[in-house]
Amino acid sequence: MSVPNHHLDLRLSEEEGILILRAPDVGYFTAPLTRGAVVAPGMQAGALQRLEGAAALRIPEGVRGAVISDPSERVLAPVGYGDVLYRVDPASAGEAMQDEGEADDVGAGLVLVSEQSGRVWHRPGPGEDPFCAPGDVLEEGAAVCLIEVMKTFSTVPYRATRGLPARARVVRWLAADGGDVQKGDPILGLEPA
Repeated sequence: MSVPNHHLDLRLSEEEGILILRAPDVGYFTAPLTRGAVVAPGMQAGALQRLEGAAALRIPEGVRGAVISDPSERVLAPVGYGDVLYRVDPASAGEAMQDEGEADDVGAGLVLVSEQSGRVWHRPGPGEDPFCAPGDVLEEGAAVCLIEVMKTFSTVPYRATRGLPARARVVRWLAADGGDVQKGDPILGLEPA
């Protein structure tokens, strides 16, 4: 996937009190948010590969809540204009506001960064459990994710370096599954265990 060169806002509609976020164009949808992800306006919510190039997808104004739909199992899911990409429960808007504050705390707190540029994979393979999830405790050498560079996959281990403790608890993923990262970009938000 090429690096997105601009942003597109997801299209918004509502059905029976649930916010529906739809594809703003035709293409291949990748790096979706997972079920339970808290969203707010301006947040990136995956990418769309199009003939014109890749575009980062953004949560539009007026959307706060938690994703209640499951992501596609496909790394590049074909979508048409207006296809449903996310269903969001706005009843959790208060939680979304609280989590935005937590995201700021994570940004200023413990962060595991990528040692190389490439594509991040949370799981060893499609349909398998992620290497780690929020709430898990990581110790020296524990596998965190995979980084793919030119079809070569490298396991990223947890290392107590750069101010990270010997044991850390995962707070949240900061890099999307299937998303691209540059060297030094954050992968995980952590707290001391």
